[in-house]
Amino acid sequence: MVPIPSDEKTENTKDRPAEVCEDEPADHVLEVLHSPNEKPEKQNKLTNQETEHLVPTKWDEVQFSFPQPRVKFGKGMLEELPKAIFSLLDPMLMHIKKAAIEQPKLLIVIGGKSLKSSGALDRLLAACERNAIVTLIYSCGSGEATIDMVNEGVQIALDEKPHYIAGIGGGSVIDVAKAIAGIATNGGLVEDYYEGKPFELPGIPLIAVPTTAGTGSEITNNAVLIDKVNGFKKSIRGNQLIAKFILLDPELTLSCPPDISASSGADAFVQAIEAYVSKFSHPLADIYAMEAIVLISRNLKKVFENGQDFAARAEMLLGSYYAGVAFSNVNLGLVHGLAHPIGVKYDIPHGRICGALLPWVIDYNLEWQAKKYANIAKVLSQLDLFNKYEPEGTDYENARRLTGMIKEIFSQVQIPLRLQDIGVLKEDFEWIITQTKGRSVNANPRPIDPESLRQLLDKAW
Repeated sequence: MVPIPSDEKTENTKDRPAEVCEDEPADHVLEVLHSPNEKPEKQNKLTNQETEHLVPTKWDEVQFSFPQPRVKFGKGMLEELPKAIFSLLDPMLMHIKKAAIEQPKLLIVIGGKSLKSSGALDRLLAACERNAIVTLIYSCGSGEATIDMVNEGVQIALDEKPHYIAGIGGGSVIDVAKAIAGIATNGGLVEDYYEGKPFELPGIPLIAVPTTAGTGSEITNNAVLIDKVNGFKKSIRGNQLIAKFILLDPELTLSCPPDISASSGADAFVQAIEAYVSKFSHPLADIYAMEAIVLISRNLKKVFENGQDFAARAEMLLGSYYAGVAFSNVNLGLVHGLAHPIGVKYDIPHGRICGALLPWVIDYNLEWQAKKYANIAKVLSQLDLFNKYEPEGTDYENARRLTGMIKEIFSQVQIPLRLQDIGVLKEDFEWIITQTKGRSVNANPRPIDPESLRQLLDKAW
């Protein structure tokens, strides 16, 4: 399923893009792989043999590191949170000495009402009480993560001095929890970290518990926050924001409504594809990305049509985590580079933006990563889709078929396929183009320029 690196001679470099990321993760694991400055030869309906140079570089040029937090997966895992806390009672992992903890205090960051209404919060609180863990609850509210949410949470953390923080919710809730954990021990304001202030001290140890299958926030080292006053969305980042423990409990996703299941699932699907074709992709990340593509593609329609399908929910949650592991190591691509400013400009779910953009970005990148796109098409052809992979076709031809497959998959879960269908206006294109930048753009297989983006947006509209 994952291609083997070619033995052909390929020029490479260990230089990394220097531009500060404003949207996506993660330099904590990204070291060296393909040459970010290397320009691959374009493919124009080439044969499979001629596209071998797009398979990852030969082994003596492949280097990467791959650190990950502790992870537990399974039904009812939320109630294992007290055990996760006690397993972290290690002074090497904490900003305080072990001797200072007589009775652990946990700040639980949640979003809206779903965790309470499902009974999951009560079960967690009961488990904490049985284990003599003091709990505090901060409900940061619904919607995307904002500076105000973080500031309020930081003040609670400073006042109450919790030993641990648990972020339980969607990506925005976990982002708020990560930012609180880092800023509470390092001081300053969110704006300071926007301007480049580093996280030098360990954050309050964080346990991340996602309740949607989509964002990958539980595994990344950044928090994406909206500044409503100045009207922009930007990341703060640092290794100190990485969760110490991740609990993946499929039961928590059962109550996720169809539209959110579709949007978050589309986001994870796009993340997996962009990680797989990233300029910085490497063999280990490829394994996670491709497995995420398999799990998400075969379950997205199932969870949309029947949210109580536990097996499908479990595979979606695992696929989302795999996608997060992959892209947190190799970064994303132009879909997310464009989705970021569009998300700031419009009140549109992130996954719907990504879904509307993906087929058109694939078309834009096609001649630069035909081999890998064809690999994805081969996997998706196992689904009951009208478009199929053709074994006798070239990589370029099968990569072109992939866009039709993607459109079919998203149509099945009511993800729009054009920007005009989600409310994007052509008059905003120029602003979107000027704001399309960061790590996601740098990792895209094909370079960009204003005119090429303009043409892409026109096609996608």
